Amino acid sequence: MSNQLEDVSLAASDNGVKSPARRQFFALATAVGGVALAGALYKPAQADIVASLGKIFYLDPTVLNFAFAIEELEADFFSRSFRTAGFQQLNGPERAAFSLFANQDESHRMLLESLRGPFNAKDAGTFESLNTSASRRPRLFYYPPLGSREELLKTALDIKENALFTYHGAVGLVKNKKLLGVAASIAGVEGRHVAVLRDMMGLDPVPAPFEGAITAALAGRKFAAYGLKGGAPQ
Repeated sequence: MSNQLEDVSLAASDNGVKSPARRQFFALATAVGGVALAGALYKPAQADIVASLGKIFYLDPTVLNFAFAIEELEADFFSRSFRTAGFQQLNGPERAAFSLFANQDESHRMLLESLRGPFNAKDAGTFESLNTSASRRPRLFYYPPLGSREELLKTALDIKENALFTYHGAVGLVKNKKLLGVAASIAGVEGRHVAVLRDMMGLDPVPAPFEGAITAALAGRKFAAYGLKGGAPQ
């Protein structure tokens, strides 16, 4: 399957999704040292990205803010999905998958949050300041009613695919090739989530659009539909 993925190329589609050089993108991830060691020190959800995650964010704290905002949205969605009618219509393995997604996204969110202070990523105008009310209470994200299995899976896939395409699109924001391994590691987690969701929906788990990438500006507009504000690189 990996060879099939590497050989696929896409033209830009009318939804703004473009194909990155996936072969180079993921090949560069292997150049990042310490991944195996990280796997021995952290839980699986963290080990995917912790080996080199911190190296990128001194370069551009705004990238960190955007990544944090996306992971916070994902963690919020999957944790709240447990209380929906759509979730009650999932079978046992599907519920277990949603629980895994929620745990992994929360683990990523906490890890990114721990890096924001050290890398000066809490300036005015970031997601954190823009997405709180005057009382400093956080504004909640908002979603469709999620009253059916189909609506729940459709919304979950939309969020996850756009997160995956956003991480693919981040390649252009990173000039140091060694640091591309960071984006590749995060995209790997999101990609596995996307494949599982597509399989639940009876779709091809790894179609050609799996290769897609979107710009930060387009990602910001797509995620704004769920209430995400701020954080996107200009």
